[in-house]
Amino acid sequence: MPKTEPTLRLLPLGGLGEIGKNMMVLESGDDIVVIDAGVLFPEVTMPGVDVVIPDMDYLEDNADRVRGLLITHGHEDHIGAVPYFLKRVNAPVYAPAMAAELIRHKLREARLLDTAELHTVKAGDRIKAGGLEAEWFHVCHSIPDATGIAIDTPVGRVIHTGDFKVDHDPVVGHPTDFLRLAELCQGGIFLLMSDSTYAEDEGYSGSDRVVADGLFELIGRASGRIIVSSFASQIARLQIVADAAFAHGRKMAVVGRSMQNNTRLARELGHLDIPGDTLVSLAEADSMPDEQVIIMTTGSQGEPTSGLVRMSRNDHREVKIRGGDTVIISASPIPGNEVAIYDMIDGLVRLGARVVTNRHANTHVSGHGRREELRMMLNLANPRYFVPVHGEYRMLRSHADLAVDQGIDVENVFLLTDGDVLEVTEDGGRIVERVPAGHVFVHGLGIWDESGNVIVERRSLARDGFVAVAVARDRRTREVRGTAKIISAGFVHAQDEAVLLTDAESELQSVLDRTSTEKLEWPQVEDLVRRTLEKFFSRRTRRRPLIATVAVDL
Repeated sequence: MPKTEPTLRLLPLGGLGEIGKNMMVLESGDDIVVIDAGVLFPEVTMPGVDVVIPDMDYLEDNADRVRGLLITHGHEDHIGAVPYFLKRVNAPVYAPAMAAELIRHKLREARLLDTAELHTVKAGDRIKAGGLEAEWFHVCHSIPDATGIAIDTPVGRVIHTGDFKVDHDPVVGHPTDFLRLAELCQGGIFLLMSDSTYAEDEGYSGSDRVVADGLFELIGRASGRIIVSSFASQIARLQIVADAAFAHGRKMAVVGRSMQNNTRLARELGHLDIPGDTLVSLAEADSMPDEQVIIMTTGSQGEPTSGLVRMSRNDHREVKIRGGDTVIISASPIPGNEVAIYDMIDGLVRLGARVVTNRHANTHVSGHGRREELRMMLNLANPRYFVPVHGEYRMLRSHADLAVDQGIDVENVFLLTDGDVLEVTEDGGRIVERVPAGHVFVHGLGIWDESGNVIVERRSLARDGFVAVAVARDRRTREVRGTAKIISAGFVHAQDEAVLLTDAESELQSVLDRTSTEKLEWPQVEDLVRRTLEKFFSRRTRRRPLIATVAVDL
């Protein structure tokens, strides 16, 4: 019998064609490993949604073959969906220390900690996952313990960079370990998957040392109270601000549960070294002169419930903005967040604060490599096959073109999007099929996918409002009786509502009267009501509200 040629299958369930929801599936024979399980934060077209997670039907259908979930680092777009994964697939989870502790907290909240198999790994650790073997290596990113993963498969070595940049002297954490990468990639590797977030931008992302210098100067010049906003996971910013506070004779208070939890965790893991008694409670800070205080908070992206946004609305329970405050936003806007951020800044300025952003000073550098750093990775890895990951389609396209410019055969560069199934062998690769890989929406305890009606109805409600129709019917004969009553919400202005709804009731009643002898079943009545009112409201308002018919049995 002829020997079967080894095949590797790559199947992205999230993160390719979007920012967030990262999840990559690798298959070889009977073995599956999954790299990351992240969330995507809702867009304005997803009203009421808490988070978006990957469609994991494929993994549940093949759960007996899943050998492990391998985590690169602890950002939400890489670990936020871990509890949802473990509810559907019983597999061990391997994560570097910071990510492992953040996952442990999530599993405790989801009441999964006692049954989950969670392993903490460090750079250099190797684990067996069926016929596959994985090793983690240090990369520099905007959270401690960020890693890439090398996976040995029957067809050759695969490198997944995770999110990375080049910073040879980071404030917190390790630089990208090019020495170990060079050893892993000696002679070239079979396939490289590399971060594409900043693939459109030339140059280098820059070092956090630049931010340290910029914040040190800003803090030294400020005369009143200072409020610094950053991501809760940006431990390097906490260290930079704490060092500057100590140098300038200030105390630092940390506000917000997520930032307080991450500060505690980072100190326990040895990632934060806050000098002396620099860290104080907010109550202690309130008793000090303004020129001796720095407050660290979340809200750099204008998140509605974050600390800085609540301060900008003057409804934060503990911190009130006042004249003389300097607010430093130590982050760049994530695309799509600009309006929320500018609204927040406007509110802060109205309350008397001076706001400093990355447009005015060096308050932020990205945790993702730009094109020179991506070139460095491509040339070091020297892969036979290349798949750009983590980014919207234009970013993936730009990274794919860069790989070709660096000498990778265009036929060996694969531009995938979520759901594509790529098969690669020694002889080449091709996309062989697609699997479901759309959005799955989470709201409270409710979970639904794009095939459901929830999002469609919520968009309709947000756009055109709601109309409810109460129709009386005989409890015994089920025939329609009396006059229908219509109420609305979010549909028309109160001044116009009475006349419009009265006219709608009149038109609907005439239709119901004409059909009263037809002995309609209730579903037929509902359909008749909906079609009649849709035509009426479209004619009178050019809008199509969501219409619900309710039976009142008499």
